Amino acid sequence: MQPDLRSQFIALLEQKYGTWNKTTSRFGATPFGTISKDLNIGASQFSKLIYGTATEGMYQRSIANIQRLIRNENLMSSLEEMQAQKTSLEKSVRKQQKKNRRLVLLMGIVAALALMAGWVGNRWLAHNPVESTSLSQVNRHPLTPFFDQEFNANFNSPYLDISEVQNYCPASAYEGVWSLNEPYKLPLPGSKRPGLYYLGKSADVRMKVARYEEEPSLKGHVLAGYEFLVNEIWVDTEMKPLSPTYFDQERKQFTEAFEALDFEANPNFKKVATIYSFFVDRFEVFPDSIIRKGEPVGRFATDVDDQLVSQYEIDLKYILESVIGDLTTTACNAIANPFTNPNDLQEQESVISFDCTYTITNENLGIGGGYPYKKGFRLLQQNYADNLFCRDQLPNE
Repeated sequence: MQPDLRSQFIALLEQKYGTWNKTTSRFGATPFGTISKDLNIGASQFSKLIYGTATEGMYQRSIANIQRLIRNENLMSSLEEMQAQKTSLEKSVRKQQKKNRRLVLLMGIVAALALMAGWVGNRWLAHNPVESTSLSQVNRHPLTPFFDQEFNANFNSPYLDISEVQNYCPASAYEGVWSLNEPYKLPLPGSKRPGLYYLGKSADVRMKVARYEEEPSLKGHVLAGYEFLVNEIWVDTEMKPLSPTYFDQERKQFTEAFEALDFEANPNFKKVATIYSFFVDRFEVFPDSIIRKGEPVGRFATDVDDQLVSQYEIDLKYILESVIGDLTTTACNAIANPFTNPNDLQEQESVISFDCTYTITNENLGIGGGYPYKKGFRLLQQNYADNLFCRDQLPNE
């Protein structure tokens, strides 16, 4: 680790929150717990960052997060100032409306300020999609109040108590907050025209140990995952067939052109709708493998572009119920466990990734068979991050 990373991290914290008071464990008036939540990291990782035991990657990510928070704060301050100026000028315009010959000039200034405020706001939203969506309750994980309250709050946490973690090893190491490792995209068959696509944008997952497993031998090996997904549907306005440009029929694989496809950057693609989904995962963790199965709970569409739906004859209800319904029940292969020793799991760094394939009854894209894709989860925050014994489950030394 570069020796100045910790100093840079502390300096940015003091810039954002105030002077570090080591006696009260606060920066300014803000406690460590609040700051770690702002940075979307766990208390244990925050302690490592403060006291110099974190990895270089952890420092770099956290420094970038603080810089983003400071930048957002400055942008919001500018926006509020411009809005205040706009309001003041609007009052002046109304007062002078009948007798002031410079009304047109003042209104021009008001319009200019409104445009500037909108520009600043749009830039803030464009650079901060996670923060902007957090303003709406629909973008929160539905189980947030049950999982994410302060440790001393009056609530019953679904995670294991510290006295239980050793009895449910190795699954207890996986308890906590996970996210989608990276977005993934797929073609959507079953439509009247070609060119419809699914984009998996994000997944907010809470994993907890299944305490009451009917099979005694599975105790400490089973996790329930509660997965809240944000997805999108995009349409290719050129309605280009999937093969051969984007899918190789002989190899049954997507082409490099498809892998490089960026819907947002390509003017030929338009977003049809945003999809919110929720389903329950079951993870079985063994020393040599991890198995994942999912069961959908429900999904709904919002931010729908009705003009695109009509123009390209998109049956959105059918897409939600049948096409994406088949996708969420798709089969994923078991994977080799990359964390045979569960103590190797690291917040922000550890990933479990599954190779999956989905098929659909109304296949009409002309390729047949299944559509391969990869879905990975990244550990953001562990419930229990101290040493686990797992004497009977760790590999022989």
